[in-house]
Amino acid sequence: MSLLLCLAATVIDGDGIRCRNLGEVRLLGIDAPDPTKSRPCRQRFGDHVCSDRQARVAKEAMRSALRLGPVRIEPVGRDRYGRLLGMAFAGRVNLNCRMLRISGVRYIQRYDNDRRVARACRI
Repeated sequence: MSLLLCLAATVIDGDGIRCRNLGEVRLLGIDAPDPTKSRPCRQRFGDHVCSDRQARVAKEAMRSALRLGPVRIEPVGRDRYGRLLGMAFAGRVNLNCRMLRISGVRYIQRYDNDRRVARACRI
């Protein structure tokens, strides 16, 4: 699949960004911590990591990573909320892999279509 240029990329959280031209993009195969007052944590959806500090660290790491160069998305589909799912790159840096090095960010195999993240990040 070809890469899509993400215009005016902004951070949603540690595993999601928003592109002016593409809408919300969820990074494939990873799960970043959520703030304790977020809906997933308040309503105890799934097995989320709920930590205000770790959520802030992940969000700031994503903000910093977006400054590494033009942001491009390799789309693989859409999630159940309609968000574009994919591998994201800033310059030459694979953001999915970079974010996995941040405290609390986890690899989730069931969210990894065709093990793309596992292969790219050597998990």
